[in-house]
Amino acid sequence: MKSTSKTALIATLAITGAFAAGFATGPASAQTIYRGPFEFEFKYDAAELGSVESAQNLLARLHSVVTAYCGDAPTLSPEERFTTIKCVKRTMRASVEKFGNATVAQAFQTRADG
Repeated sequence: MKSTSKTALIATLAITGAFAAGFATGPASAQTIYRGPFEFEFKYDAAELGSVESAQNLLARLHSVVTAYCGDAPTLSPEERFTTIKCVKRTMRASVEKFGNATVAQAFQTRADG
């Protein structure tokens, strides 16, 4: 069961990432590289879904992976940084929805409010 939920999460993240990447791509620049659909294997333990504190740690790890995918770098132009921030926000929101867990949703909302 746990393996099936991981597989489903990975598949939905790949689809969501492709969707987000389509919106995140702006005018071509020297630094804009299409990396393909958003795919990564994000491993987590079911215990991480049990408390807000654990879920916040899970979200911090997820945020790092999503940010790296979206192309955050110190040399981005303001327009590229704006596009990256939009990509991160959309992908994080979609990923949190795919967990289907109230604790993760609460931790994400707390993080967004903070």
